[in-house]
Amino acid sequence: MFENLDIFDKRILVLYILDIAKKALTVDQIVSFCSEFDDITYFDICEYTQNLKTNHYIEEYSEDNIKLYRLTDNGILTLQELLELIPGVNLYKLKKILTKNIVSVNTEYSIGSNVIPVKSDEYKISCYIKDGNDELVNVTIYAGNKDNVRKISRNWVENSENIYAELLKMMTKE
Repeated sequence: MFENLDIFDKRILVLYILDIAKKALTVDQIVSFCSEFDDITYFDICEYTQNLKTNHYIEEYSEDNIKLYRLTDNGILTLQELLELIPGVNLYKLKKILTKNIVSVNTEYSIGSNVIPVKSDEYKISCYIKDGNDELVNVTIYAGNKDNVRKISRNWVENSENIYAELLKMMTKE
């Protein structure tokens, strides 16, 4: 357990979580990152996110009626400056705790891709979205070369939810 976070304002923790997650998160996901911190509650996280949003360090947006939060450019710059002020030992402990907790957050909802070699310099790519153990979508397509695999993988991670919504809309159209 990491009992004392008085070394810095706890709002930096929310910025740091959003940075290491590499994706937008819900308040519940941010809270799950903080499960080992004795002095941070759900209500604290709600207060921190509201304050950070008001001050333009993070932005809130809705996707499928779910509120998500992500860093703004101002939040990224501020985080970089503040991380330099945290002593190395404390930053190491913080990284260790949050890295361990990212596994549980990522198993709740994950987006990814797997490369499948077909022949020498020919590939397929399987792109998926999982919610816990349930696979919401898995699309496998012929990608051709490694360059296309990289582009498809990057675009899938950045746009998978929109692609999924569009696929669902197109496939349920009458």
